[in-house]
Amino acid sequence: MKTSIKMLFSVITMLSAMGLRAQNTNVTNGIYLTEQDYKANKLSYVLSKNDKIQLNGFLDGKNVSLTYQGKKIKLAKSEIYGYRLNNQSFRFYHNETYLIIDTAGFMLYSRQILAQQGKGYKPVERSFYSINTAQPVSELTIENLSNSFSKEAGFRYSLNSYFSKDADLVEYDKQTGQYKIKYLYFQQKQVIASHRIKQ
Repeated sequence: MKTSIKMLFSVITMLSAMGLRAQNTNVTNGIYLTEQDYKANKLSYVLSKNDKIQLNGFLDGKNVSLTYQGKKIKLAKSEIYGYRLNNQSFRFYHNETYLIIDTAGFMLYSRQILAQQGKGYKPVERSFYSINTAQPVSELTIENLSNSFSKEAGFRYSLNSYFSKDADLVEYDKQTGQYKIKYLYFQQKQVIASHRIKQ
């Protein structure tokens, strides 16, 4: 019974974070209808401080609900790209919400999921990636990356050389201002490009 109550409390905590108001008037919040809109930083349904977005993330909710200029609007997650809230951009994939954390070369995301810890469930941040937005979103693991980039041997070898466990893949280098995995990815691209020039 105690475990059920703790799990319910964890779910309620996550859900309360998902019904969010556009709080900061200096920040532009709204919906990206398409991937092109995201790339162009073009928002639809730009939210004011009185507007509200409800993500309906529990039990695979298929819609986003907006209170926009006093009107209630429902948008299917499968028909929109994502949204921007408090200086962060998110995309939808299979009705799930992913925080976009890096787009250089390939996409990196993070997402909070409920995971059992001890006797209860707690929100845990997990990392994901996709080669591009047309490709599936997969959990960020050395094995998955090796499969996705099977034709890029140098990148695959560097993954196994530099990272001993999956959690290391999201290490950020403050001095270079990039994720280490992206550094390795672009370093390999430079090696291939210089090799082609020499030929």
